[in-house]
Amino acid sequence: MSGPAALTNVTPRPAPGGPRNNLRLPGFALVALVLLLGVYRLLHHENHYEHLATDVTRAVANNDMRPVEKEFNALRRPELENRAKVGALSNFVNDEGAFKSLKEDTPANSADGYHHFTAHFDKGDLSEDLTVDADGKIAKFDVRPLAPPAQ
Repeated sequence: MSGPAALTNVTPRPAPGGPRNNLRLPGFALVALVLLLGVYRLLHHENHYEHLATDVTRAVANNDMRPVEKEFNALRRPELENRAKVGALSNFVNDEGAFKSLKEDTPANSADGYHHFTAHFDKGDLSEDLTVDADGKIAKFDVRPLAPPAQ
């Protein structure tokens, strides 16, 4: 058949950039975002001790150890109530700017319960040592300037 009657059964194709094509880009972007987040989580999965050190670092920066008080063993808890000591440590940490993140870099031959971290702040990095006792409670937490690299 030819003529105008033959064209009535033809479904028009959407124009490029039309509504169907607009739906593909957000869907693709969403899938790409989910994949990127998944890869990030696989590559950087914060371990238990990094999480614990992060919580303690934030508590120190906020000059309020109450959120992490139960994570310390009973022998260390009284030190957390020493407002002068905690305040001085808080000032020291806050001098480095806003806390960004930390990463565990404990040497392989370290004693059981010992963990070392490099804490990253806006203005620089600090070294953190965390030692846990046999019950998994914090027996010692130290923050100091990062040692200069050995030459």
